[in-house]
Amino acid sequence: MAKYIDVAAVSGMVLERQEEGPREALNQFLEAAERLNGTGVDLVVTCETMMMNQAPGTGEDPAHPGEILEAFRTFARENHCTVVGASRTLCPEPRQSLVYYGPEGEQLGIYHKMFPTPEAIKAGTVPGEGAVVVDTPAGKLGGLLCYDLNFDELRDEYIDLKPQILCFSSYYHGGTVMANWAFRTGAFMVGAIKDIGSEIYDPLGRRLNATTYYHRIARARINIDYFFCHGGSGNAEKYPEIMRKYGKKVLIDHDSPSACGIIYSCTDEFTAQDLAKEFELVPLCETLRYSREVRAKALKIN
Repeated sequence: MAKYIDVAAVSGMVLERQEEGPREALNQFLEAAERLNGTGVDLVVTCETMMMNQAPGTGEDPAHPGEILEAFRTFARENHCTVVGASRTLCPEPRQSLVYYGPEGEQLGIYHKMFPTPEAIKAGTVPGEGAVVVDTPAGKLGGLLCYDLNFDELRDEYIDLKPQILCFSSYYHGGTVMANWAFRTGAFMVGAIKDIGSEIYDPLGRRLNATTYYHRIARARINIDYFFCHGGSGNAEKYPEIMRKYGKKVLIDHDSPSACGIIYSCTDEFTAQDLAKEFELVPLCETLRYSREVRAKALKIN
């Protein structure tokens, strides 16, 4: 069934010499929160710059939130939404984390940065164990922090876990790698990035919105009831039949250059997964798995 949600990525601003005062990160979040309060946002992702004044080896205990985590939790509760907040944490080891808060201010989950930089690890930051998907009212969310974007093994874990949205919190942008992660995982990507780098991508790796010099919050309305597939495996041949039967209750957003498409349910009558089952559509991951099997058999590889 169609599920439209409003998502927001909040950029953090850092001076060239990093001369910010001790409360700068918190003040920046509170300023963004004031703009977002009461606007109907369903998911907010904050920037890794929330850690700018947290020294390596320090952090907040999620079980007993300090000022930063409490601000995230309060905003989630007051706006009845989901917040994915970046902070150094003590769990009990020093970590760089994304903490997920739900509409009642409850903690729904936590992701620890799998790949802190070598310098951060040497300074005492403990790496995370791997990908984490958290079930929230805003959908199935996966998280990654900054340097994580460079590592395909983390991305590939998310391919298997199938989040609907990836929440990327970072000091650096990553360029085309962000679009690669969205496309390869078949997920929306909400990137909250330093300065004016925040961007939101759809599962085809297309940018939906971005921050500008005039506003450091990127917003988009997305439908997370979707099915991501390749045009092969007989899928594309069934698109006209689907449209003839369901018309505007379905949106088929097929991207010819990549040969992939997104099928959205635009009704309360059925889900995109229901459509896939009815028309025997094959998801992209299964199309690729089958292709590998056929190749292996042809080469007589067990």
